[in-house]
Order: sequence, then structure tokens, then C-alpha cells
Amino acid sequence: MSSLASLAVRNVARNARRSLVTLAAVLLGVTAVLVLEGFIGGFLRLIVEDIVLGKTGALQVHTTGYMSSRDALLLEPSIPYDEALLARVRAVPGVTGVTGRIQFSGLVGNGLSQTMFVGRGLDLSTEAQAVPRAGFDVLPGGRMLTPEDHARAVLGDALARAFHTEAEGRVTLASSSPRGRANALDVAVAGLSVSGLPHENKSVVTVPLALAQELLGLEGRVTELAVAVEDLEALERVATALRERLGPGYEVHTWRQLQPFVGDTLGRMRLVLGLIGLILFVIILTGILNTTLMSVFERVREIGTLLAVGMRRRQVLVLFLWEAALLGVLGAVGGVAVGWALVRAIAARGIPMAMVFNTGSTSLLRPELRPSFVLLTFAVAVAGALAAAAWPAWKASRLRPVEALRSV
Repeated sequence: MSSLASLAVRNVARNARRSLVTLAAVLLGVTAVLVLEGFIGGFLRLIVEDIVLGKTGALQVHTTGYMSSRDALLLEPSIPYDEALLARVRAVPGVTGVTGRIQFSGLVGNGLSQTMFVGRGLDLSTEAQAVPRAGFDVLPGGRMLTPEDHARAVLGDALARAFHTEAEGRVTLASSSPRGRANALDVAVAGLSVSGLPHENKSVVTVPLALAQELLGLEGRVTELAVAVEDLEALERVATALRERLGPGYEVHTWRQLQPFVGDTLGRMRLVLGLIGLILFVIILTGILNTTLMSVFERVREIGTLLAVGMRRRQVLVLFLWEAALLGVLGAVGGVAVGWALVRAIAARGIPMAMVFNTGSTSLLRPELRPSFVLLTFAVAVAGALAAAAWPAWKASRLRPVEALRSV
């Protein structure tokens, strides 16, 4: 087998032009797949960070049955917002932060007109622990709420424009307690937020948790807990541990369960990547197939000579496969090196781009590659080279020595 391998190396070096064409096909294909995966991976991470770090948190805790009636934004049964419960959540391995929130609904007006709104009451002293990028969607000219604020709010941009309200304007928020007691409070507008999700622009009002509790009569209580985790890759494990710690009275949901639309978006993008990668893979195989067939046609007399001097047909088959494997390995190594270097270089600089679900802000897209995907691409490239060469190699091994020696 070693003699066949050395002969394959000499054949690849002797036919330099043909070998370079095959190497270029494999190298460019592998490079393109890796760079594309890098950009897709970086873009998907931006989407996840947009949602997890800026909106929902990695996990959310609700009372059992809350999510089945989530559209109604139920206020009862609520969650006691005390240190004992928060300590139980923080004690779960992998949890790095927790904060309380109230989701509610009501009417917002400016004295001339009013409309429905969806309210978010945030504990501004701990919100950043669970949602580090909270407030990054606030437009210039305004500001995010601070722990010192009480009678202030951040309005969705489209909602504020409907009321002709700018930052430092005033609106009235009206809602009802769980027992039906109506209440209304005047608040100043601290800022306007913008999102790629139209319903948020048109309906969301963010207020301090204390104001929401006062408006709704829920002092000392919240409707949900937002939880941050150390590693998103271990999200399911942390969620399971948290469910066990809290018991049957609570439900724990991951950001994917809370935002199924985002999960569908990620799935579609992965599908597109797979289709593009498949097309590149077919191009690579076509190039190797054509090159190997050309090699067979050009080396008919050589193959006949090898068979005439005693080389077995199986050895001829293995010889051509050795050549294809060598070209596949060299091309894949070169493609991995070039693709990895390009992704690292682009990631070091970053590419400014608008956020997907919060269109008023920008972030740096940094392509990233998973080592497992790089290894998979390498293996597929080499296996593809062998698969593409299999039929031409078999065809070469089936030649008859006498007919091969007579050919010109």
C-alpha cells in the first residue's frame, strides 16, 4: 500500500496543471463554505443576543399555567418578589442574574385620545443583571429609565408619534388591579424605543417596577422573573435544574419557547446555509469527477502498461483513489487554513450593522466558526473527493491491457 501511495504522490506532482485545477476547486469550495458559515454564525449570535441580552433574558419563570393564558397578561397568580425566592434561583448552578418584572395591559392617553398599551414594569436596580443590554433600543434624544426614576416611562416610537409625544412629554396610564380596582397615573416620557417588531413600536410602554406595582396594586409581587445564564449552550441543563429547584408551582421557559418566531428565523437561515453548502459541494464533486476522468482518458496507455506488468485491477483502483484522497486532503487543508484566517481577520475588525429586532441600534457582526463544523467540512471535502473519483477509478481498473496499449 505504501508503494501505491508514493506512486500516487508522483502522479499528482507530474500532472501539475490538472492537479492544481482540482486543488483550486476543493480549496475555494471549502473556503466559501467556512466563510459563509462564519457570517451566518455571527449573524445568528447577533439575533440571539438581541433577544436574550436585550429583551427576554435567557430564561423566564412564571406561575404554573401563566403561559397558556399569556395573551391576556394575567396579573394573578403572581409571584412573591422577595429575597428568599431570588436566592433559590441564584443558587442554581449556571445562573448569573435574576430580576422581577410585571407584564400588564391598560389604556394610555394624552388628554385628547387614548389607546391600548402593553406595559412592562422593570426592576431597574437588577434588570441589567438578567438583561445586560436593556435599554439599548432607546432612540437618541431620550434615555433609558434609571433606578432613581418613578413616574417616568419609555414609549414605543410609533405609539409616541400617534400621540405627538416626544421625550419629556406627558401621558396618562390607566389599568386595573387583579380585583378590578381602576387606577391611573401621570408619567413623563423619558425616551422613545424602536424595534424591528412592529407590535412593540405601536403598543409597548416600559415603566419602573414600583410604578407598575402602585398602578396595579401588586406591591411586593411580580408576574415573571427573568434569568441570565453563564453559558447559553447549557441553557436546557440550567432550565431543568431550575425547574427542580422551584417545584411544581412554577414553570421555567427558555428564550426559544418565549420567542418561537426567532427560533423559526434561525432555522430558516440554517436551511439556506445548508442549501448553499450543498451547491458548493456539488461543484467541488463535479470538478474532481471531471479531472479524474480526464486523467483516466489521458493515461490509458500508462494504465495498460501497469496492468501488463502485473499490477492487479484492485491496485489500479486504489492508486486512483490515493490520488483523489491526496488532492482532497491538500485542498481541504488549504481551504480550512484560508477560510479560518479570513473569518478571524474579519472578526477582529467587525462589521457594523443594524440590529435585527431593534432597528434603532447597531452592533458589530463578528463572524465565528465552530471547530466541529470546520472538522466536518474537512471530512466531507475529503470524502467527497473519494466519492467523485470512485467511478473514474473503477473505469480505469476495468480497462483491458491489450486494448489500452493499442490506444494512442
